[in-house]
Amino acid sequence: MNNTTDIFDKAKIEVQKLWANHKELSNFVNFPKNLVLNSLKSQKTSVTDKLFNWNKNLNTKLLELHKAISDLSPYVNWEQGYKEKEVGKDFLNKYGFFELIGPTGHFQTSEMALYVNFLDKNAYYPWHNHEAEELYFIVSGEAKFESKNQKEEILSSTKTRFHKSYQPHAITTLDQQILSFVIWKNKFENISKIVQQ
Repeated sequence: MNNTTDIFDKAKIEVQKLWANHKELSNFVNFPKNLVLNSLKSQKTSVTDKLFNWNKNLNTKLLELHKAISDLSPYVNWEQGYKEKEVGKDFLNKYGFFELIGPTGHFQTSEMALYVNFLDKNAYYPWHNHEAEELYFIVSGEAKFESKNQKEEILSSTKTRFHKSYQPHAITTLDQQILSFVIWKNKFENISKIVQQ
């Protein structure tokens, strides 16, 4: 597949399959119909190549989905959402996301937002919150998830974690990186607020 449209279509098909096979996703929000690829400029971050080259020691039950997202990584509009003074340089070297589906995503819709999140090994994503209700779905790797008023747990491939509107949460990786989907519904502002704990 050397045509970028084919690479995007393959990723969309794999995500659709995921929705069909995992009720926790379809119960959270319906997968949008008639998604059309939007022409967005690609932009890389420090994690783009890490995801693209992540094909060994894969801790995943979703190999085809992981490969489809990994293949996509050089062609998407990567973001970080924070400034260095807020989270530090080390975090920004280990973190990045892109909006695959959503109001400003590669596939545009106003029905939901699906962000692809990558967090490298030995990273700490500090406590933050946002207006949108959120469901994390782990594609590959694992991390410790902490949320206010919720038990902390280690999540790996196919596990989910729900966050209510404005519920503070944090993520820590140890010896594995993590690839996850972050699905938002109802509110789509693209800003997370770091909170002091």
